[in-house]
Order: sequence, then structure tokens, then C-alpha cells
Amino acid sequence: MLSIVLVTCLVALAGYRLRSLTFSGAILTIVTGTVIGFGFGWFGLYLLGVFFSTSSLASKYRARDKASVDDIVEKSGPRDFVQVLANGGIAMLTAVGMAMNSNEAWLFAYVVSIAAATSDTWGSEFGVLASRRPRSILTLREVEPGTSGGVSPFGTLMSVAGATIIVLASLPFLNITMGTLFLLIALGLSGSVVDTLLGATVQRKYRCRTCRKLTEKKLHHGEATDYVSGWRFLGNDAVNFLAIASAAAISFLVFA
Repeated sequence: MLSIVLVTCLVALAGYRLRSLTFSGAILTIVTGTVIGFGFGWFGLYLLGVFFSTSSLASKYRARDKASVDDIVEKSGPRDFVQVLANGGIAMLTAVGMAMNSNEAWLFAYVVSIAAATSDTWGSEFGVLASRRPRSILTLREVEPGTSGGVSPFGTLMSVAGATIIVLASLPFLNITMGTLFLLIALGLSGSVVDTLLGATVQRKYRCRTCRKLTEKKLHHGEATDYVSGWRFLGNDAVNFLAIASAAAISFLVFA
């Protein structure tokens, strides 16, 4: 157990030094990694590492081309503790469940939770680089890149790729059929779909008083934005958490 804590600390330190994590994000990463390591051992840490490394690379890929998206999304830059909790909180819960009651359903729920987080991250980070503007999943009208609820063929393809890479990375540790493999990928992708639907319907949105852009930020161009729609308490981090939770819950019910 001590070696797991040590490795988790080193990974968190690397993330902090590489500016992928804030200080608070690094602290919660240590907690997250330790709990997951306790529940799933080295496999749990390995899969968490695949998510963290690929998502960090996705965030930094063509970062300059994503600068305009920073005006829309609620947060950008290094992940803070809330973002780490949003993406890893459900994974921690599955690890606690596994430690309390060794059931294969917890293992599959863990894999799906990481696949869902990766699917959503890849879809968001790569989708904004698509040559065509995304469209609202509800109205099919064009929206600004980075707008919650927006979808594009390229972004969807990368969401599928994100879920697939996690499930494939798990294969050496899982004894599953080809049908189960595709089911796990589909469940991981479902998290991204739920995230998009929630983003289009109930996630809070504001409008900048200066540039009139729709944004997730409460402050824009140095002044308060005007509330437009959505549930005021439901920001992007909460949407991520709920989307991952839904995918993991469905997985647990399927395999229980």
C-alpha cells in the first residue's frame, strides 16, 4: 500500500510541475489514486494513469488553436480539485465498493467510469478543432466551438476513440468476450452522450454584457455576465460528475 501512495504522489507531483494540475488538484489526485489503488490495486492505478496521461496530452494538443474556446468554457488550464473530483469521484466510489464487497460488477463500473471520463474529455478537446462548426444536439443549429451541447462528426469520433482506448487498455486484465468489449465501449460512450444532453438542456449558461457571447463563465471581460438558462447550481463539473455516474450506474446494473 505504501508503494501505491508513493507512486500516486509522484504522478501528482509530475502533473503539478507540468501544469496539468493545480496544487489542490494534485492533492486530490493523491487521494483519488490512493483510494483506487486500495480497491483495484495496480490495475486501478494503471488505468487511471492512462486516462490522466492521454487527457493531459489532449488538453495540450494545439492549445493555441483552442484559445477562443476559453471564452466559453467555465474553466481552462490546469485541473483543480473540483475537476479531479468530477472526473474521478465515481471511480473512487467503485473502488470503495470493491473493497467492501468483491464483485466483478464494481470492476466493470470502474472501467466504464474511466472510459466515460476519457470519452468526454477527448470529444471536448479534439472536437473544438473540427473544420466545421458543431451543431446543437437538440436544435441541430450551428453553435460556437466549445458550447455545451454541441456535437460534430469529428468530436463524436474522438469520443468513441477515447472510450475505446480505455477498454482496450483494460483487456490484459479482463477475461471478457468480444460482445462485452463492445458493450463496455458503448457504456463509456454513453457518459459522453449524457454529458452533451445535460449541457444542452440544464447546464447553466450566461451571456456576456460586452461581447454578447454565450458563456459558462460568471465573469467575462471583467464584469458579471447575465444568467440566460439552465439550473443555476449545475455547472460543467457537476454535469461531468452526473454523466460519469450515469454510465457507471448502468454498467453496475448490467453486470451485477
